[in-house]
Amino acid sequence: MVWREATSREDLAATPLARLAASLGADVNAWLDVVEHPLPETLRITPNRKDAAWTVAQIEAIGGEKMPWITHHEAFTMPFPRGHAEGEARELLSHLHQSGRITRQEAASMLPVEVLPMDGVDVVVDLCAAPGSKTTQVAERYPMTTVIANEPVSGRVNTLVSNRGRVSLANVLVVQHDGRHFPRTPSPGVDAVIADLPCTGSATMRKNREVWWSWKPSSGRDMHRLQVDIARRAASLVRPGGHVVVSTCSLDPVENEAVVAETLRQCPWMEAVPIPAERLRGLHLRKGLTTWTLLNDDGTKMAHEKAQPHHAPPVEAELQAALRLTRRLHPEDNDTGGFYVALLRHRPEATPEGVAKTLVPKRSGLTPYVRDLPGPSRHDVHAVEAEVSNPLSTKHRLSDTLAWWRRGKRLAVSPVSMRDRLWAPETSDGRGGRFPGGSFHPLKAIHVGLPTFAENRGMWRVRQEGLPVIEHHGSPAGVEVDLPVVERLLSGDALELDEVPDDVERGSTLFLVEHPSGPTVVPVWVQAKVTLMLDDVERRMLALRLFDWPLTEEEE
Repeated sequence: MVWREATSREDLAATPLARLAASLGADVNAWLDVVEHPLPETLRITPNRKDAAWTVAQIEAIGGEKMPWITHHEAFTMPFPRGHAEGEARELLSHLHQSGRITRQEAASMLPVEVLPMDGVDVVVDLCAAPGSKTTQVAERYPMTTVIANEPVSGRVNTLVSNRGRVSLANVLVVQHDGRHFPRTPSPGVDAVIADLPCTGSATMRKNREVWWSWKPSSGRDMHRLQVDIARRAASLVRPGGHVVVSTCSLDPVENEAVVAETLRQCPWMEAVPIPAERLRGLHLRKGLTTWTLLNDDGTKMAHEKAQPHHAPPVEAELQAALRLTRRLHPEDNDTGGFYVALLRHRPEATPEGVAKTLVPKRSGLTPYVRDLPGPSRHDVHAVEAEVSNPLSTKHRLSDTLAWWRRGKRLAVSPVSMRDRLWAPETSDGRGGRFPGGSFHPLKAIHVGLPTFAENRGMWRVRQEGLPVIEHHGSPAGVEVDLPVVERLLSGDALELDEVPDDVERGSTLFLVEHPSGPTVVPVWVQAKVTLMLDDVERRMLALRLFDWPLTEEEE
């Protein structure tokens, strides 16, 4: 595949990006043999779907091979370049992704979640979350853990929310803050933080070809301060014993090892810890660097007197030892993109107060007082009254480990950890004041949990995106029907009332049907006739699974 017709191997070898690779010890010719070609298509299976086994069979049928180093998901490498499936395979992957059964994600970007220890973790922050691949990955992996997904840019928040809904995740709290100034959370702080830092993307040259021409060493140096500020904030949010994953999709040590070294200088309560190799079987990772060469923008070696100390390799022995515990994923080693990851831990003995550093009072002798909450806004979310939630919970036999939320005409559900750790307790402002419980403030909560029910004509209707949650956390209440009934609905017909069982309730109803590929829940609306309440993508997926109908309708 050729992205720029005039580009030759000699042109690529002369770029500052190739000279960076050479400065890191790469054989440039061998490196180019890999990186001048597009990435293979890679994806994750969504585990909270009843038809996940069927989805796996579909992926394997078009040549998917399991990644051995992804231990908590089923993830696959496809036999074609990223975005270049053809024919039926292309159509299938598109529908599987749109319907939330798979997530198309670069293999390298799955690394941070795979290395994060999750024992005893109830609340984790994804500090730079959009578009949401890591948010969905960790939320799927631990469905009863609350994932605070943070994104400062409004347009990207919409993408994050869309991806949360696409895979039907109830355990995501979407917030909007500058990662450098992320608010305090209730004591003792959060249990873990994923800080996938903004970077120059120098390791994404296989999917973003413009990087070859746009990247220059000064870009990484310009990013360094922002990256340190975000990593430092992550370190201040995590409780003693909690972990922070710092990662980038960059090859540049100034954006990687230098950031970790400076973060550890400024956050002495943190330490680097080993990344367990047993979690990453079959993946070749390199040790973090303890020495590197700073480059001018043309790729030549920078004069020593021009180098900034915080960009240069550390001279402290303890920092050099820490950097050797971090890991690099180089494209030529695993046929992937490039990546860098470090695992840091808040040393319990460093903070005897037993709380995150941001919760330790800056001064003693402060007089406690309760602060007023801000006035109502369009984003306000309220706890649901029992007289509303109990009938729905009883009807669908939902787990008592769910909390209920209301915003407008929608009811959302979430794990109780979201309520008990973030909404119910008071939150310190660090200056003697505290915000009362019963609010997410000072977190700017944009979306809470997953909207599972919607009010329609005075009745609560199960929303399509909420069906997997009900199936995962309960047992949907509905009417058993035969396959021909569903076949008629999927073909576009509206059914007469005498064509369905007599006990069908008016309004929102669920049809339940048995199938070898797994039990199936089909939402319908019953009034004068019975109509299907599914979007076009989900209709086509059900038709393929239940009746083996082709995804693409044949033209007459």
